[in-house]
Parts: sequence; C-alpha cells; structure tokens
Amino acid sequence: MADTVKTTTKLIGAMLALALTNTACAADWKFGAGVSAGETYTDNVALAPPGAAQSDWITEITPTLSAVKNGARFKADVRYSLQNLFYARDRNRNQIYHQLDARANTELYEKELFLDTSASIRQAATSPLGATGANNTNATGNISNVRTLTVSPYWIHRFGSMATLNARVGVSDVGYSNASISNSTNTTTNLTLAGGSTFSRTPWALNYSDQKVNYTSRPDVEFTTTSASLGYLVTSRVRLTGVTGYERNQYLHTGSAPEGSFWEANVAWAVSPRTKLEVGLGDHYYGKTKMMSFNTHGGHLEWKADYNESVTTSNSQASTSTAYLVTSGGAPVGIFVDPTQIQTDSVFLNKRFQTALTWTRGRSAINAGAYQSNQDALETGQVSSVLQNGAFQNTTSIKQRGISAGWSYELTPLMSATLSGNLTRSSYPGLGREDKDKFIQLGIKRKLSPHLSGAVNVRRQARDSNQSSADYTENALTGSVNYTF
Repeated sequence: MADTVKTTTKLIGAMLALALTNTACAADWKFGAGVSAGETYTDNVALAPPGAAQSDWITEITPTLSAVKNGARFKADVRYSLQNLFYARDRNRNQIYHQLDARANTELYEKELFLDTSASIRQAATSPLGATGANNTNATGNISNVRTLTVSPYWIHRFGSMATLNARVGVSDVGYSNASISNSTNTTTNLTLAGGSTFSRTPWALNYSDQKVNYTSRPDVEFTTTSASLGYLVTSRVRLTGVTGYERNQYLHTGSAPEGSFWEANVAWAVSPRTKLEVGLGDHYYGKTKMMSFNTHGGHLEWKADYNESVTTSNSQASTSTAYLVTSGGAPVGIFVDPTQIQTDSVFLNKRFQTALTWTRGRSAINAGAYQSNQDALETGQVSSVLQNGAFQNTTSIKQRGISAGWSYELTPLMSATLSGNLTRSSYPGLGREDKDKFIQLGIKRKLSPHLSGAVNVRRQARDSNQSSADYTENALTGSVNYTF
C-alpha cells in the first residue's frame, strides 16, 4: 500500500505542477480541511455467524483534505481522507485506510488538445459471498483496496460545420491489495469522426475503439470494435439511429471465437423539455441485446433509469468507475466502488438495470432506488476467480438485485433526522446459494457551530442465507463529530 500512496502522491504533484506552470492557473484554488471523530459500539464487530458474534468499541479518527480549481484552462478536484480505526477488544484489527479521488482536466492548446488525469484509492468488498458490512468499521476481513491511476490525452478538431474528430488515448494502472486479483495496465484508443451541424437532420459517425488489458498474472485481454452509425430526425423530438460494425475480442474461450458483426437500432424521444427516453435493440456475437435510458426532472422530482449490457472486466470497471464517499452522521467512513461490482480476473457479460428517484418538498427529501445485475462468466474453466468457493468456476452467473429508500427531515434550521434502509438479494445458481441482506439506519445530525457538527446513528444489518454459516446480524450505535477548518 505504501507504493500505492507514493505513486498516487506523484500523480497529484504532477497535476498541481501542471497548474502552476501557467500563471493563469496558479490562483483561485479553494482549499479545505477537516477532521471527524466517532465512537461506535457494535454487538457483532466481524459480522460473525450466530453464536460467534463479539461486541467491540471502535474509535474512528479521519482527517480530510481537499483542493478545487475551476479555471478557464485547468480544472482540478482533489479529495483525500485518512481513516484510522482503533478496536478496543482486539488491537490486531486496527486499520488505516487511504481514500482518494483526484481528477484534473487541462487545455493544452487552443480548445483542441486536452489532458485528463485521475487517481483514486478506494475500498470494496473482496467477495460478495463474504460478510459485507455497512462501512469499513466492520472488521470482516473482506475489504480490499483498489487503486487506479489514469492519464488520457485527447484531441478535438472541428472541420467547420461538416464534421468533428475526437481522438483519445488513455493509460490506466489498476491494482488490488487482494493478491488473488491480477493487477493490470489498461491501454485504450478511441477515434470518432461525427457529422457536424450540416447533418443535423441525418447525424452520422464513424467509430473505432481498442482496449488492451495487460495483466501481471494471467493472459492478456483485448476488445476491438469498429462501427458506423446513421441517424434520422423524424421530428424535432424523435430520432432514429442505426449502428452496424464488427467486434473482435481476445480472451480465454471455448468454441467459437468471441467476435463477429453486430447491429443496433435505437429510438430517442424528447417527450418534453424535461423528459427524455431512449430504447434500443441489438444483436452481438454473445446474443440479442437491449438498452434503455430515461430521465425526467422538474419541480420537486428527479427520476433516472437505465439498462445496458456490456462485455467487461473488473479492471475495466475499476478504471472508469466514479468513487463516492460513504458517510456516517456527516463523518466520512470510506470511499467505495459500486458494491454490486465483483472482483474477478475473468471476462464477463454484465447486464444491469438501475433506477433512482429523488423528491424534495419543504423540509422533507425522499430518495429511492433499485437495481438488478446479472453477471455471466464468458471464460469458463479459468482458475482465477477470487469469489469464495470459486463462484465463477462452479456457477456461470451471479445475480444481484436490490431496493433502497431514504427520508430526511429538517427538524429545525440546525437539526435534521434521517431514516434509510435497503434490501438486497444475491444468488449463485451453480452453488445453490441465495443471500438476503437487510440494512436500516436512523440518524440525528445537529450543527453546533459554523464549523462543528455532531451526529448520532443507530443501525441494524443482517444476512439471511440458505447456507446457515453465512448468516449474521448486527446492531450498532455511533456518535460522531465533524469539524471543518
């Protein structure tokens, strides 16, 4: 992990140095700092099965730093936390977690040549079959560090109103603290030539993409796609689009090679200025495909939903995933990747639906969401999965689905209450296993001064599995304070 921190620090330094090379970029930085401290009592610190649960007191101290720059030619957003966890019963469980999300965009030349750089350190569940706690404080032994470093220059050139060329290359380094997962270097090339405003009625595009995943301890993987698309604007609100092309992939396989021609057909409908819907069908070498995207907003409501299917790897998802900060009573407790993402060296087909709704009115805010994800292994027989009991060796699919909801209410201008919960179900057909995970949390947060806030949270989480050794329940109470400088 020390190497990860050193490498990441160098990249952040490069971002800042790049900004300071231009006097126009050297000013207008916004720096922030804070520290949070919390105490948690839990009756099952390791989320052990019934009869083996141990209680514990957990002290948490997390300093945070941030730097934001929003200049004309340089933009950067760097956020770092150092989470320190101390366990009263067993000091061997004490942990330090680095959490980083750093991104920068630089205009190198006259609105044509740009550079994107990013770095991240996150925590994620090593295996969905193991105990997965509400945050890093649960000492499950099922938490892995995931780090990514990405450098991506790109060129945008406009040929008047006729066409626009977008050429991008990227190099991402992806690493895991879990030694069972192979680190990799991902090299991507994307070329797109798209019609300009002259073709507003019949938008067209030519695309080429190539991604090479060079692993340290397994055969390399490559995904190559060449395609052409043509659209037609039926009305100002309805657009038809057809795509055809050829994809040639290289990964471990049996039977026919993972390549072939494909087609897709999409319909996009601007129902109103605030509501958009797009649906599509396709046919690829791995079967028939579907897609959907829906978005509406306005007034008190915002609602999004989408469905897509793609051939991918854990390393590819890690290098493109957006981190999000998980908090407890206003105090950061970890940066996690999407908890539905699995860690595996295998190539798999990911079919995912997700929807999220937010409603705000007066003192209340309500959010709700749901997802369903089917992950089908495309490299059968490979001894590389890190899922316990070799899930992708004994089952060719992993199915996950869940719902979540939350309600926050402003009790006073300085105090608010929150109630949140989720229910998920995961099944592993080849293992004959099915898990149901439940979580509910009630919290109160109060602003004590312009820079100081405090919170109290009580939670309950449980797993009900048809394999009794995987069952657990936990009740926990957390008190925390958060100070910003």
